[in-house]
Amino acid sequence: MKIGIDIDNVIANTFRDLLPHFNRFVGKEADPIEVIRMMREDKLKMLAYYFDAWRKRIMTRVTPMEGAAETIRDWHKQHAIKLITSRLTLFNRQTREWLHRHAVPYHELHHAKEKTKHTKAGGCHVFIEDNPDECEVLAHHCERVLLFDHPWNRREFSAKNIIRVKDWKEIRDLI
Repeated sequence: MKIGIDIDNVIANTFRDLLPHFNRFVGKEADPIEVIRMMREDKLKMLAYYFDAWRKRIMTRVTPMEGAAETIRDWHKQHAIKLITSRLTLFNRQTREWLHRHAVPYHELHHAKEKTKHTKAGGCHVFIEDNPDECEVLAHHCERVLLFDHPWNRREFSAKNIIRVKDWKEIRDLI
């Protein structure tokens, strides 16, 4: 089976771990919904933030989600693992270092712009993602899309193959 997996907020605790850095960068305390809004609407500020995060190697300090690395290691033995992230390619080396340090194996690693992950996810039976807009698109290309539950993605979906999950234990039980 081919399994597609996003990295940020699925394998890595990116939002939780980077929020203090983000708040310092923007000069205020932002809640999850506001951060997502800024990411989508203030592209220039976000580009500056990403460059700052890259320069300070912030992405290498993110912790893995509980159970993610162990589960992916088990799957890697019998399934094709495709990691597909919306991280800028600027972060490719830091991403590979982080995956290696936390022993997260994969067969392929791709960087894709938001709402284009489906172009890299070809043939994936299952995709694990936290972005609700991305899930809507992936639902047309994958048999099942597992939506990792977070405050920013709590809405209903018309696609019946989008399944909300709360943690890696629940994901393991479904696959």
